[in-house]
Amino acid sequence: MSGATEIVIDDWRDPVFSPAARELLELAAPMAEHLSLSEDAILGQASADLGLDDFGDDGFRAPLRALLASLRDEAGLSAFGTINLHTQLVQLARNRLLVEDQIARHPEILDIEIAAPIIVAGLPRTGTTHLHQLLAADPALRSLPYWESLEPVPIPGDAPGADGIDPRWARTAAACEFMDLAMPHFKAMHEMTPDHVHEEIALLAMDCSTMYFETQAVLPGYRDHYLADDPVPHYRYLRRVLQVCTFLRGGDRWVLKSPQHLERFDALRTVFPDATVVITHRDPAEVVTSMLMMLTYAARLMVDHPDPSAIAAHWVPRLGDLLDGCRRDRHLLAPERSIDVRFADFM
Repeated sequence: MSGATEIVIDDWRDPVFSPAARELLELAAPMAEHLSLSEDAILGQASADLGLDDFGDDGFRAPLRALLASLRDEAGLSAFGTINLHTQLVQLARNRLLVEDQIARHPEILDIEIAAPIIVAGLPRTGTTHLHQLLAADPALRSLPYWESLEPVPIPGDAPGADGIDPRWARTAAACEFMDLAMPHFKAMHEMTPDHVHEEIALLAMDCSTMYFETQAVLPGYRDHYLADDPVPHYRYLRRVLQVCTFLRGGDRWVLKSPQHLERFDALRTVFPDATVVITHRDPAEVVTSMLMMLTYAARLMVDHPDPSAIAAHWVPRLGDLLDGCRRDRHLLAPERSIDVRFADFM
Protein backbone atom coordinates (compact mmCIF):
# COMPACT_ATOMS: atom_id res chain seq x y z
CA MET A 1 0.00 0.00 0.00
CA SER A 2 1.38 3.38 -0.98
CA GLY A 3 2.53 5.38 2.02
CA ALA A 4 2.17 2.45 4.44
CA THR A 5 4.80 2.05 7.13
CA GLU A 6 6.75 -1.18 6.85
CA ILE A 7 6.50 -3.38 9.93
CA VAL A 8 9.63 -5.32 10.83
CA ILE A 9 9.45 -8.02 13.52
CA ASP A 10 12.82 -9.50 14.42
CA ASP A 11 12.17 -10.91 17.89
CA TRP A 12 10.08 -13.98 17.08
CA ARG A 13 11.96 -16.42 19.34
CA ASP A 14 13.12 -13.97 21.99
CA PRO A 15 10.34 -11.39 22.38
CA VAL A 16 11.28 -7.89 23.40
CA PHE A 17 8.55 -5.98 25.24
CA SER A 18 8.31 -2.27 25.88
CA PRO A 19 9.34 -1.21 29.40
CA ALA A 20 5.69 -0.62 30.37
CA ALA A 21 4.57 -4.03 29.11
CA ARG A 22 7.54 -5.81 30.69
CA GLU A 23 6.79 -4.19 34.05
CA LEU A 24 3.19 -5.44 33.97
CA LEU A 25 4.24 -8.95 32.94
CA GLU A 26 6.83 -9.14 35.71
CA LEU A 27 4.39 -7.85 38.32
CA ALA A 28 1.83 -10.49 37.36
CA ALA A 29 4.22 -13.45 37.06
CA PRO A 30 4.31 -14.48 40.77
CA MET A 31 0.54 -15.10 40.66
CA ALA A 32 1.13 -18.16 38.48
CA GLU A 33 2.57 -20.10 41.40
CA HIS A 34 -0.82 -20.03 43.12
CA LEU A 35 -2.91 -21.15 40.14
CA SER A 36 -3.87 -24.72 39.27
CA LEU A 37 -4.84 -25.82 35.79
CA SER A 38 -7.13 -28.54 37.07
CA GLU A 39 -10.83 -29.18 36.55
CA ASP A 40 -11.67 -28.78 40.23
CA ALA A 41 -9.72 -25.54 40.54
CA ILE A 42 -11.21 -23.93 37.43
CA LEU A 43 -14.83 -24.92 38.07
CA GLY A 44 -14.51 -24.39 41.81
CA GLN A 45 -13.34 -20.81 41.41
CA ALA A 46 -16.06 -20.01 38.89
CA SER A 47 -18.72 -21.43 41.21
CA ALA A 48 -17.34 -19.59 44.23
CA ASP A 49 -17.18 -16.31 42.29
CA LEU A 50 -20.87 -16.41 41.39
CA GLY A 51 -22.47 -18.56 44.07
CA LEU A 52 -23.85 -20.85 41.35
CA ASP A 53 -23.19 -24.53 40.72
CA ASP A 54 -25.18 -25.62 37.64
CA PHE A 55 -22.79 -25.87 34.69
CA GLY A 56 -25.36 -27.56 32.49
CA ASP A 57 -24.77 -30.72 30.49
CA ASP A 58 -21.59 -32.56 31.48
CA GLY A 59 -20.48 -33.00 27.87
CA PHE A 60 -17.92 -30.24 28.30
CA ARG A 61 -16.01 -32.00 31.06
CA ALA A 62 -14.12 -34.59 28.98
CA PRO A 63 -12.77 -32.04 26.49
CA LEU A 64 -11.96 -29.71 29.40
CA ARG A 65 -9.87 -32.44 31.04
CA ALA A 66 -8.09 -33.14 27.74
CA LEU A 67 -7.38 -29.44 27.33
CA LEU A 68 -6.05 -29.01 30.85
CA ALA A 69 -3.77 -32.05 30.48
CA SER A 70 -2.33 -30.58 27.27
CA LEU A 71 -1.85 -27.18 28.88
CA ARG A 72 0.01 -28.72 31.82
CA ASP A 73 2.06 -31.30 29.95
CA GLU A 74 2.61 -30.02 26.40
CA ALA A 75 2.19 -26.26 26.14
CA GLY A 76 5.29 -25.09 28.00
CA LEU A 77 3.39 -22.09 29.28
CA SER A 78 5.20 -19.12 30.72
CA ALA A 79 4.09 -17.65 34.03
CA PHE A 80 1.94 -15.12 32.22
CA GLY A 81 0.68 -17.82 29.86
CA THR A 82 -0.54 -19.80 32.88
CA ILE A 83 -2.27 -16.72 34.28
CA ASN A 84 -3.79 -15.94 30.88
CA LEU A 85 -5.20 -19.42 30.27
CA HIS A 86 -6.39 -19.83 33.86
CA THR A 87 -8.23 -16.49 33.63
CA GLN A 88 -9.82 -17.42 30.31
CA LEU A 89 -10.97 -20.83 31.51
CA VAL A 90 -12.48 -19.48 34.72
CA GLN A 91 -14.35 -16.88 32.67
CA LEU A 92 -15.64 -19.56 30.29
CA ALA A 93 -16.85 -21.59 33.27
CA ARG A 94 -18.51 -18.50 34.74
CA ASN A 95 -20.23 -17.95 31.40
CA ARG A 96 -21.64 -21.47 31.55
CA LEU A 97 -23.03 -20.87 35.01
CA LEU A 98 -24.63 -17.61 33.94
CA VAL A 99 -26.17 -19.20 30.84
CA GLU A 100 -27.81 -21.95 32.89
CA ASP A 101 -28.94 -19.45 35.53
CA GLN A 102 -30.54 -17.29 32.84
CA ILE A 103 -32.37 -20.29 31.34
CA ALA A 104 -33.54 -21.41 34.79
CA ARG A 105 -35.00 -17.95 35.33
CA HIS A 106 -36.48 -17.73 31.83
CA PRO A 107 -37.16 -21.23 30.41
CA GLU A 108 -38.92 -19.62 27.45
CA ILE A 109 -35.44 -18.91 26.10
CA LEU A 110 -35.31 -22.45 24.75
CA ASP A 111 -38.32 -21.71 22.55
CA ILE A 112 -36.39 -19.02 20.64
CA GLU A 113 -35.69 -20.08 17.07
CA ILE A 114 -32.26 -19.47 15.57
CA ALA A 115 -33.61 -19.18 12.06
CA ALA A 116 -31.70 -19.17 8.77
CA PRO A 117 -28.33 -17.96 10.06
CA ILE A 118 -25.66 -16.86 7.60
CA ILE A 119 -22.43 -18.67 8.48
CA VAL A 120 -19.06 -17.65 7.02
CA ALA A 121 -16.55 -20.49 6.84
CA GLY A 122 -13.08 -20.47 5.32
CA LEU A 123 -9.47 -21.09 6.13
CA PRO A 124 -7.99 -18.52 8.52
CA ARG A 125 -6.60 -15.46 6.75
CA THR A 126 -8.93 -15.82 3.75
CA GLY A 127 -10.94 -12.67 4.38
CA THR A 128 -13.52 -14.27 6.67
CA THR A 129 -13.26 -11.43 9.19
CA HIS A 130 -13.67 -8.69 6.58
CA LEU A 131 -16.62 -10.47 4.99
CA HIS A 132 -18.18 -11.07 8.40
CA GLN A 133 -17.81 -7.37 9.24
CA LEU A 134 -19.37 -6.35 5.95
CA LEU A 135 -22.38 -8.61 6.39
CA ALA A 136 -22.80 -7.53 10.01
CA ALA A 137 -23.08 -3.91 8.87
CA ASP A 138 -26.60 -4.77 7.73
CA PRO A 139 -28.82 -3.62 10.64
CA ALA A 140 -31.25 -6.43 9.85
CA LEU A 141 -28.64 -9.01 10.90
CA ARG A 142 -27.59 -9.90 14.45
CA SER A 143 -23.88 -10.27 15.09
CA LEU A 144 -21.66 -10.76 18.11
CA PRO A 145 -19.42 -7.88 19.23
CA TYR A 146 -16.14 -8.88 20.85
CA TRP A 147 -17.19 -7.77 24.33
CA GLU A 148 -20.35 -9.89 24.17
CA SER A 149 -18.44 -12.93 22.94
CA LEU A 150 -16.25 -12.78 26.05
CA GLU A 151 -19.12 -12.25 28.51
CA PRO A 152 -22.43 -13.08 26.81
CA VAL A 153 -24.47 -12.94 30.04
CA PRO A 154 -24.12 -10.11 32.56
CA ILE A 155 -23.50 -10.88 36.21
CA PRO A 156 -26.65 -10.08 38.20
CA GLY A 157 -26.26 -6.61 39.65
CA ASP A 158 -23.30 -5.76 37.39
CA ALA A 159 -25.22 -2.95 35.70
CA PRO A 160 -23.92 0.05 33.75
CA GLY A 161 -22.83 2.95 35.91
CA ALA A 162 -23.76 6.59 35.63
CA ASP A 163 -21.76 6.82 32.39
CA GLY A 164 -24.00 4.18 30.81
CA ILE A 165 -21.04 1.93 29.94
CA ASP A 166 -21.61 -1.81 30.31
CA PRO A 167 -18.94 -3.18 32.71
CA ARG A 168 -18.37 -6.05 30.27
CA TRP A 169 -17.46 -3.54 27.55
CA ALA A 170 -15.12 -1.74 29.95
CA ARG A 171 -13.34 -4.96 30.92
CA THR A 172 -12.89 -5.88 27.26
CA ALA A 173 -11.55 -2.41 26.48
CA ALA A 174 -8.97 -2.76 29.26
CA ALA A 175 -7.89 -6.16 27.92
CA CYS A 176 -7.55 -4.73 24.42
CA GLU A 177 -5.41 -1.89 25.76
CA PHE A 178 -3.07 -4.40 27.36
CA MET A 179 -2.88 -6.45 24.15
CA ASP A 180 -2.00 -3.31 22.22
CA LEU A 181 0.71 -2.51 24.76
CA ALA A 182 2.21 -6.01 24.78
CA MET A 183 1.72 -6.80 21.07
CA PRO A 184 1.62 -3.45 19.24
CA HIS A 185 1.79 -5.05 15.78
CA PHE A 186 -1.10 -7.47 16.33
CA LYS A 187 -3.72 -4.91 15.31
CA ALA A 188 -2.15 -4.88 11.84
CA MET A 189 -2.86 -8.62 11.61
CA HIS A 190 -6.30 -8.81 13.22
CA GLU A 191 -8.57 -6.12 14.64
CA MET A 192 -9.25 -6.49 18.36
CA THR A 193 -11.48 -3.76 19.75
CA PRO A 194 -14.47 -4.12 22.10
CA ASP A 195 -17.04 -3.39 19.40
CA HIS A 196 -15.61 -5.22 16.42
CA VAL A 197 -17.71 -8.12 15.17
CA HIS A 198 -16.27 -11.33 16.52
CA GLU A 199 -16.67 -14.98 15.69
CA GLU A 200 -18.63 -17.37 17.87
CA ILE A 201 -15.56 -19.49 18.56
CA ALA A 202 -15.55 -17.96 22.05
CA LEU A 203 -19.05 -19.36 22.60
CA LEU A 204 -17.94 -22.80 21.41
CA ALA A 205 -15.02 -22.49 23.82
CA MET A 206 -17.56 -22.46 26.66
CA ASP A 207 -18.20 -26.11 25.75
CA CYS A 208 -14.44 -26.74 25.43
CA SER A 209 -14.67 -28.12 21.90
CA THR A 210 -13.06 -25.67 19.53
CA MET A 211 -9.92 -24.92 17.55
CA TYR A 212 -9.62 -21.71 19.54
CA PHE A 213 -7.39 -23.31 22.16
CA GLU A 214 -4.99 -24.52 19.46
CA THR A 215 -4.32 -20.88 18.61
CA GLN A 216 -3.18 -20.34 22.20
CA ALA A 217 -0.47 -23.00 22.34
CA VAL A 218 0.75 -26.17 20.62
CA LEU A 219 -1.59 -28.80 22.08
CA PRO A 220 -1.36 -32.12 20.19
CA GLY A 221 -3.17 -34.09 22.88
CA TYR A 222 -6.11 -31.72 22.93
CA ARG A 223 -6.11 -31.61 19.12
CA ASP A 224 -6.49 -35.38 18.95
CA HIS A 225 -9.36 -35.34 21.45
CA TYR A 226 -11.07 -32.52 19.58
CA LEU A 227 -10.85 -34.30 16.23
CA ALA A 228 -12.18 -37.57 17.68
CA ASP A 229 -15.06 -35.92 19.56
CA ASP A 230 -18.60 -35.76 18.16
CA PRO A 231 -19.11 -32.07 17.30
CA VAL A 232 -22.92 -32.15 17.16
CA PRO A 233 -23.57 -31.80 20.93
CA HIS A 234 -21.15 -28.88 21.07
CA TYR A 235 -22.87 -27.11 18.18
CA ARG A 236 -26.18 -27.68 19.95
CA TYR A 237 -24.66 -25.94 22.95
CA LEU A 238 -23.65 -23.06 20.66
CA ARG A 239 -27.28 -22.75 19.59
CA ARG A 240 -28.30 -22.72 23.28
CA VAL A 241 -25.98 -19.77 23.97
CA LEU A 242 -27.23 -17.95 20.86
CA GLN A 243 -30.77 -18.34 22.21
CA VAL A 244 -29.69 -16.69 25.46
CA CYS A 245 -27.93 -13.88 23.58
CA THR A 246 -31.03 -13.33 21.46
CA PHE A 247 -33.20 -13.17 24.57
CA LEU A 248 -30.91 -10.65 26.22
CA ARG A 249 -30.10 -8.35 23.31
CA GLY A 250 -32.56 -9.22 20.55
CA GLY A 251 -31.97 -9.99 16.90
CA ASP A 252 -33.86 -11.94 14.25
CA ARG A 253 -31.20 -13.46 12.01
CA TRP A 254 -27.64 -14.21 13.03
CA VAL A 255 -24.52 -13.79 10.92
CA LEU A 256 -21.77 -16.06 12.27
CA LYS A 257 -18.22 -16.93 11.33
CA SER A 258 -15.43 -19.33 12.20
CA PRO A 259 -12.73 -21.16 10.23
CA GLN A 260 -13.33 -24.29 12.30
CA HIS A 261 -16.71 -24.73 10.58
CA LEU A 262 -14.85 -25.91 7.45
CA GLU A 263 -14.42 -29.39 8.92
CA ARG A 264 -17.82 -29.36 10.67
CA PHE A 265 -20.31 -29.09 7.79
CA ASP A 266 -22.21 -32.15 9.02
CA ALA A 267 -22.69 -30.58 12.46
CA LEU A 268 -23.77 -27.28 10.88
CA ARG A 269 -26.30 -29.08 8.71
CA THR A 270 -27.65 -31.02 11.69
CA VAL A 271 -27.97 -28.12 14.15
CA PHE A 272 -28.67 -25.26 11.72
CA PRO A 273 -30.45 -27.00 8.82
CA ASP A 274 -31.68 -23.75 7.23
CA ALA A 275 -28.32 -21.95 7.40
CA THR A 276 -26.65 -20.39 4.38
CA VAL A 277 -22.91 -21.13 4.44
CA VAL A 278 -20.52 -18.69 2.76
CA ILE A 279 -17.14 -20.28 1.98
CA THR A 280 -14.08 -18.12 1.36
CA HIS A 281 -11.14 -19.22 -0.80
CA ARG A 282 -7.50 -18.09 -1.01
CA ASP A 283 -4.21 -19.60 -2.17
CA PRO A 284 -3.31 -22.00 0.70
CA ALA A 285 0.37 -21.02 0.50
CA GLU A 286 -0.54 -17.42 1.32
CA VAL A 287 -2.83 -18.65 4.10
CA VAL A 288 -0.01 -20.64 5.72
CA THR A 289 2.43 -17.72 5.69
CA SER A 290 -0.07 -15.25 7.11
CA MET A 291 -1.43 -17.64 9.76
CA LEU A 292 1.98 -18.73 11.06
CA MET A 293 3.16 -15.13 11.32
CA MET A 294 0.13 -14.13 13.39
CA LEU A 295 0.24 -17.17 15.69
CA THR A 296 3.99 -16.93 16.30
CA TYR A 297 3.72 -13.26 17.16
CA ALA A 298 0.80 -13.88 19.55
CA ALA A 299 2.64 -16.77 21.23
CA ARG A 300 4.85 -14.30 23.12
CA LEU A 301 2.06 -13.90 25.66
CA MET A 302 1.90 -17.65 26.25
CA VAL A 303 5.48 -18.92 26.24
CA ASP A 304 8.82 -17.30 26.98
CA HIS A 305 10.47 -18.39 23.73
CA PRO A 306 8.04 -19.12 20.87
CA ASP A 307 9.19 -21.85 18.51
CA PRO A 308 8.14 -21.02 14.93
CA SER A 309 9.08 -24.52 13.77
CA ALA A 310 6.86 -26.21 16.36
CA ILE A 311 3.98 -23.87 15.56
CA ALA A 312 4.40 -24.61 11.85
CA ALA A 313 4.60 -28.37 12.48
CA HIS A 314 1.26 -28.19 14.28
CA TRP A 315 -0.59 -25.76 12.05
CA VAL A 316 0.39 -26.73 8.51
CA PRO A 317 -1.36 -30.12 8.84
CA ARG A 318 -4.24 -28.54 10.76
CA LEU A 319 -4.86 -26.13 7.90
CA GLY A 320 -4.73 -29.17 5.64
CA ASP A 321 -7.35 -30.86 7.84
CA LEU A 322 -9.67 -27.89 7.40
CA LEU A 323 -9.21 -27.81 3.64
CA ASP A 324 -9.64 -31.59 3.33
CA GLY A 325 -12.74 -31.46 5.52
CA CYS A 326 -14.26 -28.82 3.28
CA ARG A 327 -13.54 -30.86 0.15
CA ARG A 328 -14.82 -34.05 1.79
CA ASP A 329 -18.09 -32.67 3.09
CA ARG A 330 -18.97 -29.84 0.74
CA HIS A 331 -21.61 -32.04 -0.87
CA LEU A 332 -23.51 -32.04 2.42
CA LEU A 333 -24.42 -28.39 1.85
CA ALA A 334 -27.31 -27.92 -0.56
CA PRO A 335 -26.28 -25.78 -3.55
CA GLU A 336 -28.99 -23.24 -2.77
CA ARG A 337 -27.59 -22.92 0.77
CA SER A 338 -23.90 -22.36 0.01
CA ILE A 339 -21.97 -19.55 -1.65
CA ASP A 340 -18.29 -19.28 -2.65
CA VAL A 341 -16.30 -16.06 -2.31
CA ARG A 342 -12.74 -15.73 -3.63
CA PHE A 343 -10.34 -13.68 -1.50
CA ALA A 344 -8.81 -11.78 -4.43
CA ASP A 345 -12.21 -10.86 -5.87
CA PHE A 346 -13.66 -9.77 -2.52
CA MET A 347 -10.68 -7.92 -1.09
